[in-house]
Amino acid sequence: MKKYTSPLSRWERVRVRDISHFILLIVIAFLLSACGSGSTAASSTSTSAPVAVTDIPATETQTPLPFTDTPPAPTQDPALFGAIGLNEVQGFALESFANAIFTRTMDSFEAGGAIQDYQNLHGSVFPGGDGLLFEVTFNVRTADPAWLADGGTPAADDWINEKCYRFDFVTTETEYQLKNKRLCN
Repeated sequence: MKKYTSPLSRWERVRVRDISHFILLIVIAFLLSACGSGSTAASSTSTSAPVAVTDIPATETQTPLPFTDTPPAPTQDPALFGAIGLNEVQGFALESFANAIFTRTMDSFEAGGAIQDYQNLHGSVFPGGDGLLFEVTFNVRTADPAWLADGGTPAADDWINEKCYRFDFVTTETEYQLKNKRLCN
């Protein structure tokens, strides 16, 4: 029987064996460092002496009311007629979003006593200028003469019929807005 002989010399075999042992040693060291605990728990009893509390003179006078840093009230955009969050209304047509804003704003006028009632007759969104426009025709019941000053036909029982407003219909990252109220042409 013939004895197997390696094509590598004796010294090459020693080098290969030493390199493989070195790689094995690195892998074991890596695994041990990865499995090691991060820190040890601190003792619950302290051996240091307690720190004495010293009296420090006050640099400010005490007030009977605590100071609270209140942020300033957000400034309302004067051009904004109304807005609604993107997730507050569902629909596929832009008219549904614009009508929801108009309805919410008119309901707030009614709740605040600025108007007694209103009827939304028609609203539509269409392209114009640099974006979209929303045009709405409605009737409003109010004793406030300012509502009659900007269009509409006076009717019985404080109704103003066929008022027509046009707004810029704006979409931001968080809401739909009706801005820049003006009379229809």
